[in-house]
Amino acid sequence: MRKKSANRQLKVLLALILAGLLGLAGLTIVVDPFFQYHAPLNGVNYVIDNQQSQNPGIARNFEYDSVILGSSMTDNFDTLLFAQLLGLNTVKLSSNAAAPKDLSMLLEQVNRSDNEVKQVFLCIDTYSFEYALGEQIYELPEYLYDENLFNDVSYLFNKDVLLDYILLPAFTGENTPINEAYWFWQNMSYGEEAVMSSYDIPETVSESVGRDFFADYISANLQTYLLPYIESMPDTVFTVFFPAYSVLHWNTEYAAGTWEAELDGTLQILETLLEYSNVEIYYFQDMTDFITDLNHYSDASHYSKEMNDYMTACFASGEHRLYTVEECREAVEGMREFVSEMDVLVGS
Repeated sequence: MRKKSANRQLKVLLALILAGLLGLAGLTIVVDPFFQYHAPLNGVNYVIDNQQSQNPGIARNFEYDSVILGSSMTDNFDTLLFAQLLGLNTVKLSSNAAAPKDLSMLLEQVNRSDNEVKQVFLCIDTYSFEYALGEQIYELPEYLYDENLFNDVSYLFNKDVLLDYILLPAFTGENTPINEAYWFWQNMSYGEEAVMSSYDIPETVSESVGRDFFADYISANLQTYLLPYIESMPDTVFTVFFPAYSVLHWNTEYAAGTWEAELDGTLQILETLLEYSNVEIYYFQDMTDFITDLNHYSDASHYSKEMNDYMTACFASGEHRLYTVEECREAVEGMREFVSEMDVLVGS
């Protein structure tokens, strides 16, 4: 009798555990805070702050006609401004420290969606195209990027997803407007004091590497991760832009002996992309009055939202656009002259 009672209790316990797991999975599927199965539901609060996990679902299941792709230099874009100035319904797929492979994985998700994409706003950080082929700074949860539903168990039975992305927003009322997704830099301190407090002043100036030092890496990354999408999406305009890092970025590159190689790498990318009729180029790195004023920055690279708004306005007006290879060469040579003549900050 006792044995039968124990077996019955075990069965009840297992049934409760199974019901709990199924309930958790069902709740995750219904709310779907990472948007793996559907777009946001009306009346449900969503916190959008996990680029690696939420970007693929946004790319596949939101409705849009244009996307923003790139590193943290794109975080502060406001998609409402894209609607106002460009008439576009834009989603932001920022990926901090984005490597070319990251961009490729997100473009693949965009292609899997049912959207007709008119325009891709693509931020190019030349230094990331200097990575070895396949290198990524952050490991991505690839089970959220593939089409295999069976490995979604890591999402469906996830304590952090339940607590941080389903229950917490439901109880606190926290909700991220989609145009404000990934505004990580909004509450940062800006100005020279803030920038210099996080900047490691180089101790010495290294001997310069060859100007073609990164050429093979750049070519491999372009051919593998970017050009196939530009070629396979001929009706989509790729608006490629180079962001305005502060002068301290160039100070670091100068001290490392890589500044000329980076500039030549930028020119290599520019010349390659201008061969495609569905690519347009914007170059903001040579805004010398802006990049030498550290009041615009929170660290050596990251500028305030005002710069993102300004770039959006330029996409509408055409200001800072480079149309020809000759204009690209002039812009890069202008930066070469600026860096070669700047006062280099070295030593503690």
